[in-house]
Amino acid sequence: MFTGIVSDGFIASILPDAEGWELVVDAPKFGSIVQIGDSVAIDGACLTVFKIDGDHLSFFVSTESIDKTIIKNYKVGAKINMELPMQPNGYLGGHYVLGHVDTTAKVKMVQPGEKAWFFTIAIPSQFVKYVVYKGSVAINGISLTINKVIDDDIELCIIPVTIEKTNMSLLNVNDSVNIEFDILAKYTERLLNKRAVKDV
Repeated sequence: MFTGIVSDGFIASILPDAEGWELVVDAPKFGSIVQIGDSVAIDGACLTVFKIDGDHLSFFVSTESIDKTIIKNYKVGAKINMELPMQPNGYLGGHYVLGHVDTTAKVKMVQPGEKAWFFTIAIPSQFVKYVVYKGSVAINGISLTINKVIDDDIELCIIPVTIEKTNMSLLNVNDSVNIEFDILAKYTERLLNKRAVKDV
């Protein structure tokens, strides 16, 4: 489990084969910490370390994960968001993030500013039920608060320190992002649906 409070890393190499990709990440902040078998969130997708070479961490990415996430768009040198799992003695600075990407979404608007950047993200219609004003959402693994909900779009207001530490400043209109909706919203929906069926 993660919190959505991320650090940065970079794609060092991509080695494709018939079953997926070996994704090699340059992670100087994590290279001396992680061990083989550890989970790491890469732009919000939970992957497992299978090889370590100094600060280079290698992950196997299945064809399903490639198809369903922005990993398919990665290029060598790209900046990525990375997070190690939440520790039991650590701070929960964001919200509960599982590292299970629900879908990708399109960037509709990017408005840079000195005090904040504003982003508008178009949410696929079947997932709009999980977004709420001032609720939480994970975009490329980053825990963010929804500033506005307008039909199928959400607006995010992101402060400069988050812009500096993540790959959000590299996003352009029509770019895709990984998105994971709040697990509490999904559990609530599940419980309400079961109650509705029971009451019929």
